[in-house]
Amino acid sequence: MSGVKLRDGLFAILALGLAFALLAYEPRENLDQSQSISDGTITFFYAPEFGLAVTPEQILVRSYIPPCDEDFDYCLYLISGEYQGTNFESAGLRIKERANLGSPEACLNTPPEGYTVFEPEIHTGQEYATSVFAPVGGAGAGHYARGALYRLFYDSRCYEFETRIGESQFANYPLGAIKEFTDQDRTEVMTHLLEVLNSISLPDGRKNLFAPSGSILVS
Repeated sequence: MSGVKLRDGLFAILALGLAFALLAYEPRENLDQSQSISDGTITFFYAPEFGLAVTPEQILVRSYIPPCDEDFDYCLYLISGEYQGTNFESAGLRIKERANLGSPEACLNTPPEGYTVFEPEIHTGQEYATSVFAPVGGAGAGHYARGALYRLFYDSRCYEFETRIGESQFANYPLGAIKEFTDQDRTEVMTHLLEVLNSISLPDGRKNLFAPSGSILVS
């Protein structure tokens, strides 16, 4: 019973953290879009503070919680050493085409792995639709992850994007051993992830697909 209470408490913390990030999110006006990737349908940009991996072996950041689960087409992971010496572990955006979710209903409504019931927030655009599952995360052995999972259905293709920030429990360290990864730090990292997410564009150039009316749905 205590395990259930701990789990519920951690997810309440995750939800609260996501809400604070949502309120504080302000995109940088001059995002350095020096790197771009396209699979012929979607294109995304990422700034120099991110590394790009197409296989798990290419991820140069080693941590208890990896920036992306292993099943990805692209993993964009934070390589900045700005938070070294804190309880921050990793951050990343996982990108995966879900060929097994070939219908709009399956793509937009199928819960993330590990969840049996999860009601997404769904939005329909012109010739595309998106859904958001938030928050998603987990905890164990003094480490935890927080983030959200996004889906895009366009031209009979389903894409999945998952933001993640991994941390260790600050209270588990001796006093003064490290600095705390703060709410402000967390918001800054989430801002970087959201900038990549919102750079994702369709062949006609439309982007901000997860931000109807110019606002971010979740972080």
